[in-house]
Amino acid sequence: MNKLFLSICLLISTYGFSQSEPVTDYPWTISLGINIVDNDGFRFSEPFDTKNWNFKNPLIVGAERRFTNFWAANFSLSLNTLENSNLQNNGYLLENKTLFAIDGAAKFYYDQLFMPTYQLNWFQGYAITGVGFTNVGSYNTATFNLGLGFQFWLENNIGLRLQTMGKWGFSEWAYLKNYIQHSAEVIYRF
Repeated sequence: MNKLFLSICLLISTYGFSQSEPVTDYPWTISLGINIVDNDGFRFSEPFDTKNWNFKNPLIVGAERRFTNFWAANFSLSLNTLENSNLQNNGYLLENKTLFAIDGAAKFYYDQLFMPTYQLNWFQGYAITGVGFTNVGSYNTATFNLGLGFQFWLENNIGLRLQTMGKWGFSEWAYLKNYIQHSAEVIYRF
């Protein structure tokens, strides 16, 4: 187990930190899109059961700064509504509740490990991890976030981002602790 952990750390440091040359062509990306909150309580056991997904006022905005070919920092704000007609963590709310989330994360762009960008410049794949803060009514929790995403560049500077992130809360509340957030965003890099 220790050898596996050491190998993973060595791989990340070799490909990530040795890539100290900054990305100068397009270091910034801004995004605007929609998000879906999957909070039915089944977590990953029923990932495509869409009947309880929350999709009311589903706004997400973000900004990203690329530091190297492999690493970026990302900040996002998202709004949605937990609907009382949907199952919320194996229970039902008495009324709709607005969900507000702030997330800060590090992104590792892994697509260049398999095929350099100059050969496949319309696609980028990444892993994302970080921390966040979620507010629902009078309930607040800090979260640990982990997910995957893909970016498809339609034009030189305009693209589409698809991302799924699991969020694990540090506080207990009957209707929201851990949830999954899917998002689709239009992105612009400059």
